[in-house]
Amino acid sequence: MVKLWTTSLKLLPLIILGACSSDHQWYHRDFSEEEKPLYAEHLQRGSGYHYQGSPASDFHLLEALELDPNNGDIWREMGTPRVKRGIANEMHYLYGKAVDLKPDPWAGFRGYLYLYFYRDYESAIADFNLQDSIMGMVGNSQAQDHDYMRGIAYYGLKDYQKAQDFLSRYINRISADPGPEWVDVYAHLYRALAWEKLDLKDQALAEINQVLELFPQLADGHYHKARLLMEKNQNSEAQKEMDAARKAFAEGFYHQRPYVEVLEQIYEEDLGSNYKFDPVESRIINSTQ
Repeated sequence: MVKLWTTSLKLLPLIILGACSSDHQWYHRDFSEEEKPLYAEHLQRGSGYHYQGSPASDFHLLEALELDPNNGDIWREMGTPRVKRGIANEMHYLYGKAVDLKPDPWAGFRGYLYLYFYRDYESAIADFNLQDSIMGMVGNSQAQDHDYMRGIAYYGLKDYQKAQDFLSRYINRISADPGPEWVDVYAHLYRALAWEKLDLKDQALAEINQVLELFPQLADGHYHKARLLMEKNQNSEAQKEMDAARKAFAEGFYHQRPYVEVLEQIYEEDLGSNYKFDPVESRIINSTQ
């Protein structure tokens, strides 16, 4: 028994060496060119079982790209967590690859990011135009209409006439089909602000009233209505609107988006409880001063 044990110990290094040097078939898998895209998609779907952007998720996606580097969906999936974590240089590279390989739909999605995350309005418009030219129609990305987002982009560029034009194009088209109830209320809000920038205050106030008909609890609507009424010296009505804005804001009903600040976003200090209207001066004053 002892002799057998001693002999086994002597053979153990050879067994280990042989095991390590053997090129076992089950350790390697050669995929055909037809199989590679299929298994790349399997790996992409498998990444969804892990936290987005985690090492495990990225491992799946990198393995998928090894099999199919021409899959634009995988490049986009790699880019998404970089956007949320603020890693802009990696986002630009990864989304750039996605758009090069699959401009429909990823050009529009990149335009959405340019608009809301990076405020690169000209690049956003270019991406919306690119995807629409491929589709032959006005598209949408991230559930937002391209004309609507073009309107916001032109507002950000301070081209308020073009902002009004594209917002009106969107509002009119959606109002006709499928119906006015499908129009994003913030399109009316930005069109009101564009009217105001064009010094068309009556149109702006009428549009704000429409905003409040659609979304009576929206703090932004009450706040901007208060400002416009104050300019008309209607201070009592303006005070009521500011009180309504304050209440709605406290309840969380104001224009906001995850991760980013929206254009013309309002904050508590814009309508805090210490602010009242001065009926003589027709201006907002801080009552603590």
